[in-house]
Amino acid sequence: MPRQCRSPGRRRPARPGPGTGIRLLALAAGVAAAALAAAPAAASSGEPGHPGAAVPLSIAITSVSPSYATPKGTVTVSGTVTNTTAAAAAGLEVQLWSSSFRLANRDAMNSYLSAPGPTNVDLPLPKSIETLASVPAHTTKPWSLSLAVSQVGMTSFGVYPLAAELSQFGAPLDAARTFLPFWPGTSASRHVQPVTLAWVWPLIDVPHQTACPALLNDSLAASLASGGRLNQLLAVGGSAVGRQADLTWAIDPALLNDAKVMTARYRVGGTATCSHASPRPASKAAQDWLAGVQSATAHQDFFVTPYADVDVAALAHRGLNTELASAFADGRAEAQAKQMLGQAQRTTADPGDGPGVTGPIAWPAGGIADYGVLESLAAPPTQIGTVILNSTMMPPSPPVPYTPTAVTTTPDGLGSQLNVLLTDDGIGQILADPPSSLPGLTTGTGSPAAAAFAREQWFLAETAMIAAEAPRTARAVVVAPPRRWDPGTALATALLNETVRTPWLHPASLASLVAAAHPTGQANRREPRQLQVSRDELTASLLNQVQRVQAQIGLLTSILAHPGPRYLSTAIDAVESTAWSGIPGGRRTAKQLLHGISAYVTAQQQQVSIVDPLRVTLGGKSGEVPVSIANHLKQAIRVQLRVAPSPGRITIEKFTGLVTVAAGTQRTIKIPVRAAQAGTSVLTLWLTTPGGRPLPGSMARLTVEATHFGTMAIVIIGIALGVFVITAAARAIRRGMRSPVGEGGAGEAGEAREAGPTGTDPAYTGPEADTVEPEQAGPSSAAKEPDEHASTPGWAERR
Repeated sequence: MPRQCRSPGRRRPARPGPGTGIRLLALAAGVAAAALAAAPAAASSGEPGHPGAAVPLSIAITSVSPSYATPKGTVTVSGTVTNTTAAAAAGLEVQLWSSSFRLANRDAMNSYLSAPGPTNVDLPLPKSIETLASVPAHTTKPWSLSLAVSQVGMTSFGVYPLAAELSQFGAPLDAARTFLPFWPGTSASRHVQPVTLAWVWPLIDVPHQTACPALLNDSLAASLASGGRLNQLLAVGGSAVGRQADLTWAIDPALLNDAKVMTARYRVGGTATCSHASPRPASKAAQDWLAGVQSATAHQDFFVTPYADVDVAALAHRGLNTELASAFADGRAEAQAKQMLGQAQRTTADPGDGPGVTGPIAWPAGGIADYGVLESLAAPPTQIGTVILNSTMMPPSPPVPYTPTAVTTTPDGLGSQLNVLLTDDGIGQILADPPSSLPGLTTGTGSPAAAAFAREQWFLAETAMIAAEAPRTARAVVVAPPRRWDPGTALATALLNETVRTPWLHPASLASLVAAAHPTGQANRREPRQLQVSRDELTASLLNQVQRVQAQIGLLTSILAHPGPRYLSTAIDAVESTAWSGIPGGRRTAKQLLHGISAYVTAQQQQVSIVDPLRVTLGGKSGEVPVSIANHLKQAIRVQLRVAPSPGRITIEKFTGLVTVAAGTQRTIKIPVRAAQAGTSVLTLWLTTPGGRPLPGSMARLTVEATHFGTMAIVIIGIALGVFVITAAARAIRRGMRSPVGEGGAGEAGEAREAGPTGTDPAYTGPEADTVEPEQAGPSSAAKEPDEHASTPGWAERR
């Protein structure tokens, strides 16, 4: 194999071929010319072999057609040569390298790609050479070569090395490596059991909404639009080839909710109290995308993640099993309530496939979970029946020389078995690694097309090697790309096409894998570790803060008359998402979101308060003190009013303090009080939940002034009545003493005159003059005022 440019090690001599003599004659001149051409770039690139160093002249492979070789066939290998120098490069030549010996196993494949120098597993192909007259400065030029399979000598099913070497005047400059699977044709079909391949196709994004109706930002709009990441994943996965590949969708219900928000006029940003958000028009792209999801899930298998794809391992490790179950419940409820999926979540296989999947599916972040996490997932109320893990969680024991089937079980801690689907770690890394980390590519100058091809061909070669390791044993492989995968349309389509059209692969759904009664290709596996904590898990400090905010939410929920199920729990789910472990600065973002939720809850609590009455005056020893409770929330509340009097000065009589206050209204409670003596007392008032937990910030003080004015009024009235009775009696006695005795006429006249004001004599003109003036009975303003009533300034208006 040709060494890669800038790599140490001796290059194995090539076999003589046409034009070799001429190249040898020009070797000295070529080396000098290459050095001169490379000098400008080398001066700025740093040490040879340094990661990321610029390559003056580089080569890349961008396609192999067909993607695998067959007997008597011809394979076309194409690529590019890039000149990053300031001068044109001449005397360039591209030559293919391969071998008639297949690679032994998957480890040998990895070594071939990543070897810094010669691999000793391939040789140059003299008939596969192309000369490039010149490549201008800062230019990329294509090349294409044909490879005759018979020339290489491939005969048995397996994976063979393939490389393209770039040289200048015979001196090697750079090389690109890949693989070429070989399929013998119908003869192999009788001896090779196809590998069953199941895809997990993720529709998962970062959370875009917490406590407020507005979205956190508008980044989702670009992802749902044409050419966006989520748009491309849905288009490819829901296409005809996606249905043929029988892929299984992994869908985050939080993403469905966020997209649903965008189907009408929506708002973005704003403060923690949900104000000052920027308006946005309804998104046609979001409407079309949700329609596409509904169409895809009507015909393809899927499962929903817990809401916001929470970090299930981190929650289980902190003992937050209630929160874990709540996140799964939130996810199922959201998916069902919005009716955005084409069918109910698939938890059983198609009729005829077998007993089916027992319970919903869980997919921990990175497929990493220890035994304790699995027990938490299987236990009620979560009751997960199938879990998707990385193959490294349950390796074969003892090791076997082949890749065992991905379907297995493990005890669930409840006396039963938990179904386990193991995703292939090697293939997962191929799909997840950034282009700069892909071996076989020229460091720092690999084009997107070259990176996409490298993944596609490596994926195909891995599946061929798995099939060739134990060709007579049927096995299953589960492929799970990163949760927020962005392959692009071309690569995603190519991967599914290979799944469908490759003769050694058979597509299947996850449900059908678990439904198989007796899967072959099994191997004894280690049980998951008792403790396996990923360094990417959410931290204990963050989850401790989450619990404190949840306590705030619980307090607010307890005063709502009709709280919705799991009030604000989806906002907490968004903080606990796996998204914040997978992006730079993600954990800091999670803390900021949590602080925003805390501020929102505090602001909501402040919408419930006691209306400060300032001062109340009692007209006696007892009375009723009115206290008003204001509710500015958009839903009814139920709270308890508590009162603490001044010791020894005033007593609170029994009253009903538990009241329901309608949304946006006030409610007045009359508190019966009794004062021990005249003077001023202070009552301390506060609100609690119906269960007695105090509401923060609800305390108020009320000043009560007792005057005992009612008792004084009774004394004054009593004295006035006594004076009136005495005066009336004295007047009657005096009049009786002046009346004449003897003649009836005079007596009758006297009686008539005495009748005066109440008589019927028309001659009566007025009372007879009296020598005694009546006493004033006292001021008439001293009217009775019952002791049991209080006089409060402004109270009538509040009634």
